[in-house]
Amino acid sequence: MNWEGRYLKTPLEGVLGDLDQPPLLHRVDETMLESLWDHLVKEYHYLGYEAMIGRRIKYLATVAKKPVGAISFCSACYKLGPRDAFVGWDEATRIEQLPHLLNNNRFLILPWVRVRHLASHLLALSVKRVRADWERQFGVKPYMVETFVDCERFSGTSYAAANWIRLGLTKGFGRVGNAFTLHGRPKAIYVIVTNSRFRRIFRPDPGRLPSVGMEILSAMNGFGGYSSALLRSAGVERLDDAGFLRIFEDHFGPFRPFIGRKENFAHFVAAVFGLMSDRKRKNIKGLALSCLGPDEVRNLVNLFGKAKLDDRGMLEAHQKDFAASLSHPDGMITGDGCDFPKKGRNSAGVARQYCGRLGKAQNCQAGVALGYSSQLGHGLYDVNLYMPAEWFGPAHAKLRGECGVPEDLEYKGRSRMLSEMIRGAIHGGKLQARYVGLDLSFGGDPSLLDSIPECLVLFRDVPRNHLVFPGRPAMIAPEYGGRGRRPKEKPEFPPRTVENVAADGATGWERGALDLGSKGAIAFEDKCVKVVEVRDGQPGQDVWLYARRLEDGPIKYALCGESMDATRDMVRKPALMRWSVERCLSECDSELGMDHYELRSWTAWKRHILFVLMARLFLTKLDRGLRAETDPDPKPAPAAVSPAPAGD
Repeated sequence: MNWEGRYLKTPLEGVLGDLDQPPLLHRVDETMLESLWDHLVKEYHYLGYEAMIGRRIKYLATVAKKPVGAISFCSACYKLGPRDAFVGWDEATRIEQLPHLLNNNRFLILPWVRVRHLASHLLALSVKRVRADWERQFGVKPYMVETFVDCERFSGTSYAAANWIRLGLTKGFGRVGNAFTLHGRPKAIYVIVTNSRFRRIFRPDPGRLPSVGMEILSAMNGFGGYSSALLRSAGVERLDDAGFLRIFEDHFGPFRPFIGRKENFAHFVAAVFGLMSDRKRKNIKGLALSCLGPDEVRNLVNLFGKAKLDDRGMLEAHQKDFAASLSHPDGMITGDGCDFPKKGRNSAGVARQYCGRLGKAQNCQAGVALGYSSQLGHGLYDVNLYMPAEWFGPAHAKLRGECGVPEDLEYKGRSRMLSEMIRGAIHGGKLQARYVGLDLSFGGDPSLLDSIPECLVLFRDVPRNHLVFPGRPAMIAPEYGGRGRRPKEKPEFPPRTVENVAADGATGWERGALDLGSKGAIAFEDKCVKVVEVRDGQPGQDVWLYARRLEDGPIKYALCGESMDATRDMVRKPALMRWSVERCLSECDSELGMDHYELRSWTAWKRHILFVLMARLFLTKLDRGLRAETDPDPKPAPAAVSPAPAGD
């Protein structure tokens, strides 16, 4: 069949997040599309294509039903020095377990497609797909995928962005039939682990752990075991010590290059483990007593305040790991206030200002939190410290120096901070999202609302006295009296408060449940009503008013930008995702001690918060990995309601 045609060569340029439709992968093996895949790879891949022998899976990538790329997987190489050293298996284990390793033997982005971040996105998407498809097709669960990158042609940036690890170079040999010939072009070897039990499978002997694992094992010596109730709630009681250590190493080991001295890394391990301990107070003293002993308090203080760590590198590594673990096209980015009451006045950013936790103006530090929720899990992507305007005046110059506030820091309002955080997460290609959620402290700021990308559905909390039009009013110009300026047009009827609109009995309440796992379900009632926003006293966009009341709490109100033909479940979906992040913020305080710190400096505050975010993501990954062992195809639990029109 002749696949040459103009429809294949329609130029596509831009940024992944700006595409009208998300990229999709289609498995084409033994389908009518397989010949198209063969044609594209043969025509446009630098290696061309000949029929693959043995096990294989092919995917065609499309955007809006138009091909943009192709990717395939086959069995892994029989022997590969750097890979075998990385795995750490012996000859017998390699022969036995080699079928669990795959090779990404072709990857193509069509030459007329130039979309930033598309390649790394497709790599991540294909790895997720092939894990399930390979096991379903061949009855073998993949543990790791490898690939080769021609260094003379490509830099490997896409693989690195998709969290593949570069192991080294091949020796420049290629296989021809049953023999190997020297072609003189060494290729970079990249791998990605696809199974959380990888190290436990191939490294059953704790004595064979790599150097980072040995450092962690040494740092944990004498910690008091893994009896934490917090860890037990994630299922850790089902793991032996070596099994837990390997999962801990997989998550925290990649931060080793940013921490420097061995002593600093030992204290870092103690700090993050202490945050997950049962100790009630998780300040510096509490963390030291949990894991290190009373003589180490000063050393832990030094870790948070003065130790030379690559803070930016750690944050970027956390965010990269976070995106790789939780990012999904239907995800939701949320902006929340994260405030901490303080008694003293000498800590970075402390001022008398509105404190969301107390619901009034109080002496506190104010944070801006960027959360995220998807069907893969939820967590905190970043939290930044807000510095009030008074801190940039001469009266605070001495205190700025004492607290180590960066000299080049400029004043930014909280809404501007959040706007930059959202745009950085989306346009940087780090997080995929369909929704953006804002809490009460941000939901009423017009400048922030206008900065949200139009491709995202906005879900914002509003107070009960927030004004909306119950329908779209006609604009009526009052009769002109003949003198002065002509009167402006006014709505034919005034707006009403959301509380008043929600109390109207025309739309009924419907029951549902918030799924809280081991804590049980919390019942709620909600309703959705079509309304019109009020902007500068005039009617704005058509939106949904979403009202929810819990059995033991007040009614909460929000405006949702879903389409007017949406069902109630579609409007409810971002509300449930917002709930997940609200719960996550509460858990970080109550279980991980996010608000327990007793630190004054800018650096210490930032490090404490970052360590909490790392620990929270670890628990999410741990819980998800252990659930997957009992349910290989977990699905998010829907609310306990049936689909229905959202209401008028």
